[in-house]
Amino acid sequence: MYALSDINHYTCTSYSKQDGPKQEELHISQEVAYKLYIEGKSITTLIASPHDFKDLIIGYCIVEGHVEGPEDIAHISMDSETHRIDVSLTHDVSYYQDAAPKPRAPKNMDFRVSADEICSYGGLLDSITKAHHTSHGVHEGAIVKDGKVIAYAEDVGRHNVLDRLLGIIVTQKIDTSDKILIFSGRVPQSVIYKVNRIGVPIMCSRAMPTALGISLAEKYNITLVNVLRPDSFKCMTHKERITGL
Repeated sequence: MYALSDINHYTCTSYSKQDGPKQEELHISQEVAYKLYIEGKSITTLIASPHDFKDLIIGYCIVEGHVEGPEDIAHISMDSETHRIDVSLTHDVSYYQDAAPKPRAPKNMDFRVSADEICSYGGLLDSITKAHHTSHGVHEGAIVKDGKVIAYAEDVGRHNVLDRLLGIIVTQKIDTSDKILIFSGRVPQSVIYKVNRIGVPIMCSRAMPTALGISLAEKYNITLVNVLRPDSFKCMTHKERITGL
């Protein structure tokens, strides 16, 4: 159902004081590096899991302001030998780079969800890709509503997960104003910046935020939930959206 990260098998020597040294097989997540060019101009190097690059590229280009939507991308080509991605646009290359960013729609302040429902998502990511958790090498994100997964992405990079989700959202025209984002990674300012572009009113992470992440979530009217577990969580900002608190 979902595109999942590739995994390689490696042999290592593990050691414990109780058992001494022994050979052990590990599951290691793959990653690849591709240079991204837009209209022939070098933009960045994307280091990511090697699956479904299209969603990642679309989401990255939107977040970074190179395009406003997928309709602005005329063509995407990938060369696996040179590890180069070329994106051609339907408009002049300098259009969005020179223009002021468009303001995001205000967050849905009327959206409400119960504290018990938030807890019900505490084990969600584990239930989607149990096999891939053996590597402990990927981050994950899911857009959910009423217990149902609307979109899912995983990648070796936590920022890539959010770019992939945005690519899925804009391509499938998903309304995120009444959805929740469940995320596996730490939440610094850079993550909240991307979450704001995704447009969800509530973001829940299994990990901790940073001070700047909390500050930006407060500014963007995002309800930020951290240390999400099946029986507990910590709400850092805008708790008014969660009933029972």
